[in-house]
Amino acid sequence: MIKINDKKLKNMLTVLALIIFIILIIKYIKLNRTALTNDVIFSTIIIIFFYKFYDKLHQDYKSYFFLIFALILHDLGLYASSPLGIRFDHYMHFVGGFTIAILTDRIFNEKFSKTKRFILLIVFSLGIGAIGEIIEWLGYAILGLGEGFFRYGIGDEGEYRNAIFDLVFNSLGAITMAIITLFRKR
Repeated sequence: MIKINDKKLKNMLTVLALIIFIILIIKYIKLNRTALTNDVIFSTIIIIFFYKFYDKLHQDYKSYFFLIFALILHDLGLYASSPLGIRFDHYMHFVGGFTIAILTDRIFNEKFSKTKRFILLIVFSLGIGAIGEIIEWLGYAILGLGEGFFRYGIGDEGEYRNAIFDLVFNSLGAITMAIITLFRKR
């Protein structure tokens, strides 16, 4: 079996993510979509944080990949689309819930029984998802309509329905990851 160099993969993923973020920033500046530029900058800060504290947070290349994938997916601004007849926002929140769960799983690095871990992953994903929905609502209340994480706009649907659907798909992603942990070897 091939041994994977975790540090090398972490560095390669970081460079790839930063290149994609730079391309997105240039694209959004040219298109005058500053709200999306702010989202990409926020994502870059998150990646730098996880890069710096990678070992202290017990991350591995799989969890780090999902973090980068989720942030890039979010920053692509595809919320008006519906691939395979399902709103992009639903995919995004499923991946987000899954990602929060895998990051949480690594942070608590085998400290709990599988049952406690299952519950913890779902609760953390729902809690962080709820914080995201509150931030989105505050952005709408303070900044008004628009694009990006900090505003209410394309991809958001019908006031509270949007928040509930987002949390449902966050929980489905978290449950999927939590089930994987039940069958994973320690």
